[in-house]
Amino acid sequence: MGKLGTYSYPDIRFGDAVEIAGRILNKFRGTVTVKGLAWELGMAENSGTLFAKSAALRDFGLVEGRGELRVSDLGRRVLLPTSPEEGRQARAQAFQRVDLLRYLYERFEGEAPDDSALLIALEEITRAPREEIVRRFTLIQKHLADASRVLKGLRLPMGLEPATLRPIAESSIPKEELTAEDSATSRELQLVAGTVKLTAALTPENVEAVIVLLQGIKGSMEKAAPGARAAARALLAAETGEFSGAKPL
Repeated sequence: MGKLGTYSYPDIRFGDAVEIAGRILNKFRGTVTVKGLAWELGMAENSGTLFAKSAALRDFGLVEGRGELRVSDLGRRVLLPTSPEEGRQARAQAFQRVDLLRYLYERFEGEAPDDSALLIALEEITRAPREEIVRRFTLIQKHLADASRVLKGLRLPMGLEPATLRPIAESSIPKEELTAEDSATSRELQLVAGTVKLTAALTPENVEAVIVLLQGIKGSMEKAAPGARAAARALLAAETGEFSGAKPL
């Protein structure tokens, strides 16, 4: 995998990663050893290029495991979506897993920055030396272009559309009733963040979408001014405090 400062990113582009994941799914029924993948790709088992490709598949969330690579649920939804919308959501979630790309996308609001603006952003975000950034610049620029095409106009999955996000004041469920025990018995996913309440079916897909949503909220808070950031965190802590004492089921 590539790395700038503390941020890692895939060493190959998303389309190339999907193509390799597709081979694993189609030729090896979704599971292959690293040795088998090396044979399939015509590479040495201990080559740095093979390591970089395997790491990229994991970075995008397309596979799981190390000695043995398994196509993940997310990878299957990218490769074999049940609908065009599910495929688009899955591709978006794959890009959202890469923090550096997500921060860049949010910073430029989905638009393509010019070279100097992107260079400055990478310096400010990663704190890496400029010569290192310049050396890795072209691939990151291509990654960001790929991410922008996928993430523009992103909609949340079924059950998590904006219509389900409403102010707490409009909710018929008191905040004190949102407990871990209630969630377990009702099979509902409930989230309170600031003045927003979310309720949806408790499914792996919706849990993953909520993680993406929370990552976006975190990114927005980190970009805020220090005073506003502290206030936002205080508000979030106050509104969601009932979860802090919840015991594991």
